[in-house]
Amino acid sequence: MKVRLHHIAITNFKAFREFSLNLEGRHVLVYGANGAGKSSLYWALYTFLQSARKPKKDVEKYFDPANPQNLLNLHEQKETSPKLGEISLTLRDTTTRNDTTYRISKADHGTFNQPPILKGDLASDFITYRFFFGFSHFRNSEKFDL
Repeated sequence: MKVRLHHIAITNFKAFREFSLNLEGRHVLVYGANGAGKSSLYWALYTFLQSARKPKKDVEKYFDPANPQNLLNLHEQKETSPKLGEISLTLRDTTTRNDTTYRISKADHGTFNQPPILKGDLASDFITYRFFFGFSHFRNSEKFDL
């Protein structure tokens, strides 16, 4: 079974109160100004993919307002009734075109030991600014243009 990332939805996590992105299997390059949410998107995807290998207690702490390790949006937490934190990814089977949505939150650990998420974690190729920073210092004789 070959699947592609079809949709990402993030609620009350790091810089995002509400974030939704339809990828429809396309590649993505994320760039923007400081504070735009690039790192938050990275951490949401990283947390999601790593959650397939972690027990529930190691995932729910990121969504628990009482836990000092939570990664909830600070501004949303100040609301009278803050939204619950959640990260969901929808994967589409390229053959059948069937969608499957996986979620992680304080109450939901729908990724644990799920083969597509485990495989996605192994196959994820995050290229971050650290990569380019190290690359440019290694070979600074030529400029590169993204």
